[in-house]
Amino acid sequence: MAFSFELSSVLFEVEYRKVKVLRLTVYPPDGRVKITAPSGATADAIKKFAASKIGWIEKHRERFQSHSKQNKLMQNQSTVYVWGEAYELELIERTGNSKVVIEGKSLKLYARPGSSKLKRQEILDRWYRRILNQAAPDIIKKWEKLIGVEVKKLYLRKMKTHWGSCNYEKQTLRLNSELAKRNPVCLEYVVVHEMLHIIEKGHNRKFYLLLGKYMPDWKNIRKKLNSGEW
Repeated sequence: MAFSFELSSVLFEVEYRKVKVLRLTVYPPDGRVKITAPSGATADAIKKFAASKIGWIEKHRERFQSHSKQNKLMQNQSTVYVWGEAYELELIERTGNSKVVIEGKSLKLYARPGSSKLKRQEILDRWYRRILNQAAPDIIKKWEKLIGVEVKKLYLRKMKTHWGSCNYEKQTLRLNSELAKRNPVCLEYVVVHEMLHIIEKGHNRKFYLLLGKYMPDWKNIRKKLNSGEW
């Protein structure tokens, strides 16, 4: 059972699960808000709990938005992230094909003269998808052997509210290209998480026992991934 409601211009998604207390999570990159509630919690109690957390929610949303805006400036000396490392962006105008090159602590983005910020962002996003597409298959292959499942297809796209998803019936994975900005262990965590849904489709006790078995430190990794630390 699930429902949603709006409070102080914040949309809350509510999911009932076998938990003892109300839990609230703010997800990057755009600050999606979810409340996990015990089966006996009333709508009024959930809304009262949500109202008490508005300040905390706004604080986390501002941090996500600040990080996002920083990367979207697409100006010289703005900061961009690749596999958890910070680089200074250097924009270079030239005729010919666009490309992205890392040299030392600089990320050089080559674009045609007069290219808009949107076009530059598209070039960088395309590059993120490419390096993620280079990294993900080896990780999937490694965990196919360890978990004993097969991933039949991998899709990459820039997503606003999820780091990944799984179609357990078709055995396909979809990964957020923004993972190329995070520490590689974050990519591995998301891959394992989604692959386990081929075995267990829901986020139930069996699923989390499997996740703990294959990745004992998953809670710490998830916390750092969602907080923006990595």
